[in-house]
Amino acid sequence: MVRGRWRTTCASTRGPCRRGRHDGGRTRWALEAPSRTGRRCMPGLTGVVGPEAGALLERMEARLYPVEGQGARRGAGPGFAFALRGTGGLRERAGVCLAFEGHVLGRPFGDEAVADALLDAFLERGERFLEGWDGSFQVFVRTPEATYLFMDPTASRRWFFRSGPWGIAFSPEVAPLRTLAPSPVDGANLAQFLVGGRFFAGHTLLAEVFQLLPGEHLVHRDGRVERRRTGSDTVRQDSGLFDVKATLTRLETALERAILQRWTQARAPALLLTGGWDSRFLFHTVARHVEDTSRLCTVTWGHDLRRAGSDARVAYDIAKRFGTRHVELKRSVGQVPETFAAMFQAQSGMTELAFGHADELTLCQRLAERHGVGSLFRGDECFGPTGWNATTVGGVLARLSLPFTQDVAGHERWLVGAGEEAWAAREEQVRQRVAAAPQGLEALRDTLYFRERVPAFLHHLNYFKAHRLEVFNPLMDREVLALSRALPAAWRTDKRLFKDCYRRRFAKHLDIPFAESSNGVDWGRMLRRSPRVVAFLRSGLEALPSPLVPEVFVEQLDGLLRGAPAGAMPGGYRVAPEQLVMRAFVLGQWLRDSPTSEMANRSKNSRARAAPASEVNAKHA
Repeated sequence: MVRGRWRTTCASTRGPCRRGRHDGGRTRWALEAPSRTGRRCMPGLTGVVGPEAGALLERMEARLYPVEGQGARRGAGPGFAFALRGTGGLRERAGVCLAFEGHVLGRPFGDEAVADALLDAFLERGERFLEGWDGSFQVFVRTPEATYLFMDPTASRRWFFRSGPWGIAFSPEVAPLRTLAPSPVDGANLAQFLVGGRFFAGHTLLAEVFQLLPGEHLVHRDGRVERRRTGSDTVRQDSGLFDVKATLTRLETALERAILQRWTQARAPALLLTGGWDSRFLFHTVARHVEDTSRLCTVTWGHDLRRAGSDARVAYDIAKRFGTRHVELKRSVGQVPETFAAMFQAQSGMTELAFGHADELTLCQRLAERHGVGSLFRGDECFGPTGWNATTVGGVLARLSLPFTQDVAGHERWLVGAGEEAWAAREEQVRQRVAAAPQGLEALRDTLYFRERVPAFLHHLNYFKAHRLEVFNPLMDREVLALSRALPAAWRTDKRLFKDCYRRRFAKHLDIPFAESSNGVDWGRMLRRSPRVVAFLRSGLEALPSPLVPEVFVEQLDGLLRGAPAGAMPGGYRVAPEQLVMRAFVLGQWLRDSPTSEMANRSKNSRARAAPASEVNAKHA
């Protein structure tokens, strides 16, 4: 295998970079030096398979979110081209080209042997070559017959794709895929975003742009795209016999292994510490295995950091006990007018937090540049929802932000012409998900939690940080999740067995109470005190494109500012006014960036036929 020649220096590793051509085979690749402007993009694999792959890839790369840093490694061959940014490698052998980005458990960062091992495994086992592998990674494989996209078991490094007459394209961000061809807006997902602050798992606002999901891999062959699934993501439905003591030991062992494997692998790690069970378990596990806890770095960010009983206050007490280097970052939500556009692009606008957490980009930059943090450990809600008390299917769905449409109060006012098509399409999507999940309230709850909330919300909340920090989620480990799913419902609910693990291993630290509240922003209160943010929000709401009804969302904002109580409306599921206006604002950015869609055209025609502007205002007042 020809590897090229060493010629330039890489800004990320301070070592030599390969720049040259693979002339002995079908694929050529090169690693570019950083540009003079220091432009770097979100880590991941971006590429095209099709007749004009090179030209289309160049167009896509121009839309990747730019930040300072390193160049890209590129591969190209007959009918395909890709660019790799981040940690990974490129290999070709026996007519197969493989590109890998990310990291795998048990291997150090930047281990070039990983790509070789992956290619060996694929040549030996085919599509099932990743069985037993864990970590956070993407793998692109090109054979003479087909193209494959593979991910780690939880799909932690998000990957979007779309296909058309020009071929298939993929990217860690949505914006590059929008450059390839116009795409209609998906009405069901527009409606779902207003209801839940996120899209249905595997979807975006664009009807032709999709997200690869946990347990899936993609096959592109003869112009056809197929999403294939391996393994099961359903949870245990029966109570059955259950050895609590043995299972507790197995879960403790798996948790410790998952945390420590990633800790020893991480570069300049810090622990995102709160007052909750997840982050405390992570911290105490690491703390008991290091000789000097004063060398640990813990991080807390939020609003009103000294509020008694809050996440930040509890984190401060824990950090003080162990003498860690504790970094407290106060959120600067008043800077949303300056930070929203960057966050929307970095997060691809996939959740409402593109607005509500827009300042976190700045916080991540400060951690990296001022405090020398390279990796961030955080706990995720991987054990299902807490505070469970639903007794009906509708209650389960509402708890997961997937309520039946008829239960959503006021929804008929949000879209032009009552949005009948969009709401009907959304209802069909909800019912399809219920039908595909196991019966029984607990099994439905936990299966849909893993299928919907984790990939459609949590991964986006983590991955936008990746251009500054590598994010580790040890509780999302493949073995840990499998053990959690296999628990009887009573032991899954409210993290019951996980909490027992904590109590058994870290009982001496139970004297520090768990947090009673988060340090999140009270947006209703904050907006009433921040005219700048209100003016920014109002300008976006007033300019909302069809099919959103601007007057309705401006009215919601005005009522929020007055502190007016919500009026009586049919429906048991109510979206808080501050959430509704932020969600509409984010959707407005999507729609303004998007080519005019068939749905928007229909909405405009419906509005024009319905009434003059003054009458529309009156109707929705």
